[in-house]
Amino acid sequence: MKKGHLRRKGKNMPAILQGRGARITSVAAIALLAFFLLLQSTLYWGGNTQAGRELLSFQFPFLYGVPSDATLPGDEAEHEASQSGSAESPIKVELTDFDEGVSDEIRLELLNVSTPETISLSGTEPRVLIYHTHTTEAYTPTQKYPYVACGEWRTRQNDRNVVALGEKLTQLLSQKYGIATLHDTTDHEPPRLNTAYERSLVTMLKYKKQYPSLTMFIDIHRDAYGSSASGTKDYVVIDGKEVARMMFVVGTGEGATGTGYNEMPDFASNYALAKKISERLAQFDSRLVREIRVKKGRYNQHVSSQCLLVEIGHNANTFEQAQNAMDYLAQAIADVAGVEYEQADSVQTIYQFTP
Repeated sequence: MKKGHLRRKGKNMPAILQGRGARITSVAAIALLAFFLLLQSTLYWGGNTQAGRELLSFQFPFLYGVPSDATLPGDEAEHEASQSGSAESPIKVELTDFDEGVSDEIRLELLNVSTPETISLSGTEPRVLIYHTHTTEAYTPTQKYPYVACGEWRTRQNDRNVVALGEKLTQLLSQKYGIATLHDTTDHEPPRLNTAYERSLVTMLKYKKQYPSLTMFIDIHRDAYGSSASGTKDYVVIDGKEVARMMFVVGTGEGATGTGYNEMPDFASNYALAKKISERLAQFDSRLVREIRVKKGRYNQHVSSQCLLVEIGHNANTFEQAQNAMDYLAQAIADVAGVEYEQADSVQTIYQFTP
């Protein structure tokens, strides 16, 4: 009996071991999942938002439960502080939206960027060029601001599209803050929209040659919410006024195929400038500025180390909301440049109407 019992026991040994192995694997998987859930909970609720944001930027799968645009606990405190009107504690914009394909090396480099190079916008010679690669971009028409459309949320009426935003920004920088500013209104879209950057580059280089004093180039756009303007009305209310949110786009120059351009942009410097202005905008209201978007394109940002591409709201916003945003963008630029605008003298506003 004992021998037979032993033979039967020995015969069943592999099955027993397999069962134990499966249980051990299951326990290990559960433990690993518990660890990731604990890590996510700690990052989300424990106040370590910096670590959480850096992990989010690398899109770790176990952190997908936290949306990239989620309002973290620290953000609420920052928002409350910004509403108090105090600008003593600077707000750091840490969360960056990296497009798929941006290399890990560039991600790490930009996450460690903090301070832009010295920005000087003083003097009577032109220092800033405002232009529009996508000139006809417009907003949801309203009874107060209707327009004749030339496409979905597009119009050639320059007093209703992004050109009007550039005009207002130019006036504010020149007349309120004493920053000599040029505004080009060339329509770069014809004959094909997808080659507009080729033509806006010609415009930028023309001005750079004519005015060597130019250091900052600002391309004003309107973002796209989607095919319908009935989506979220994405704005903040400051001092009783509805203000469109803003977002800066930084191009790495890696290119769609990963081969890159022959002349690459100084993406670190451009990113640092966008980050600094974003942080100043966040002091007005922490939700006024969206996370900086880093993309593989170049967007003509190789022309200078101070190139800005800013999206003012999107097509679900109104023209009035977008116009209201210019007051805050102008002050943020002046503040980052260290302009003493209370004593600043108004300089002549220069408009360029190029056919």
